[in-house]
Amino acid sequence: MRNKHIIAYIMLIFFSILVFGCSDINYVKSELTNTAKPSGGIEEDIPATKTFSVNESKLRNAVLSVLDQQGYIYEENPSTGTIKTEPQPLSGQRDSGFMGAIYSAKLFIKIAKSSLTLNARFNKESNLTMGGQNLQFSEKENALRKDFFDAVNNELALK
Repeated sequence: MRNKHIIAYIMLIFFSILVFGCSDINYVKSELTNTAKPSGGIEEDIPATKTFSVNESKLRNAVLSVLDQQGYIYEENPSTGTIKTEPQPLSGQRDSGFMGAIYSAKLFIKIAKSSLTLNARFNKESNLTMGGQNLQFSEKENALRKDFFDAVNNELALK
């Protein structure tokens, strides 16, 4: 009777390895060695600040419109020109079933005259390891900046 349980357990482990495949094993390894990061990102260094050829009011309206379009919940402080978003789950994340991590981004935006500064920090929730708050992933932050600045450019072109 006990041998049947052991055999069933071994078969379950073997089946799990087949189902989850090698990529998931590599992901689990990166989680356990604390080198896991959100998928995507770019190596190109995108400066945190970009200047647009519009006034502050038009830039602010475009930024708020993009935040709304991208589904961010945000809090604005008009007296300082800053906007802080609630954590938003990243799209296109690596899907590792029950062994994966969920990453979310918080944006910190400052509008000053015709300049827009965007910084991002990341939260991580993992089923394998301790998560983290306010983590930095420069490649993913560069991708978020590029996409956000492009979206603001497109929004300004529409108006």
